[in-house]
Amino acid sequence: MGKINFKDQKIWITGASSGIGLAMAHSLAKVGAYLVISGRRQELLRSLKEDLIGLGSPGVDVVAFDLEHSAEVEAAVQEVRQLWGAPDILILSGGLSQRSLVIETELKVYRRLMEVDYMANVALSKAFLPQWQKDNRGHIVIISSLVGKIPTPYRSGYAAAKHALHGYFESLRAEHAHLKINIICPGFIHTQVSVNALTGDNSALGQMDRAQAEGMKAEVFTRKALRVIKANRALSLIGGKKVWGVHLYTFMPSIL
Repeated sequence: MGKINFKDQKIWITGASSGIGLAMAHSLAKVGAYLVISGRRQELLRSLKEDLIGLGSPGVDVVAFDLEHSAEVEAAVQEVRQLWGAPDILILSGGLSQRSLVIETELKVYRRLMEVDYMANVALSKAFLPQWQKDNRGHIVIISSLVGKIPTPYRSGYAAAKHALHGYFESLRAEHAHLKINIICPGFIHTQVSVNALTGDNSALGQMDRAQAEGMKAEVFTRKALRVIKANRALSLIGGKKVWGVHLYTFMPSIL
């Protein structure tokens, strides 16, 4: 199977207004992809649309919605169906993180994390399966996390949602051989993810933690991730030395 060419591909990116999603949108615009960009902040996305066209995208549409609300997710799907029928590539990069101990975390936080980080992504990917199956195509990119492979303190709900994503998309791959599915697990990336992370009472942390501040730049991660997508790798871990934590946990969990 040859490598994937992004030029003229119809690509839907969630979480496109900041962080990894924004870096993905910039990079894909430069190589001539058609884009649908999604996030919660419509005015910011409209401004981004002009930037992406200036970078070289032949067409950009804005579909603003909140992953937390299933009705908005369904409405977004309908908008994309009207535009394209189904995207060539669906990049799922939107989500929420967490910074709180289990004993301090209210159940509503876990429910919110599962709705945003798991259920919304299931709904988005599932919506296009009939068309993809009919056309014998389909490509889904999941921006997961190293926490989807190993447990860490303060992220129990986030880890649970990411582990669930792995289970769902690995099963989906087993059921649909024609689908390209790339699960990409970043380590710490320098984004606002920790600022927006949920604490035990469902409020945002409101500050960038040290690990995030010292993390890999989103643009560097994106260059690596796009190589993974081009090569159609099933699972990739991107995070420097932190990747060794996954291997250590696999073979010597008690030491980790």
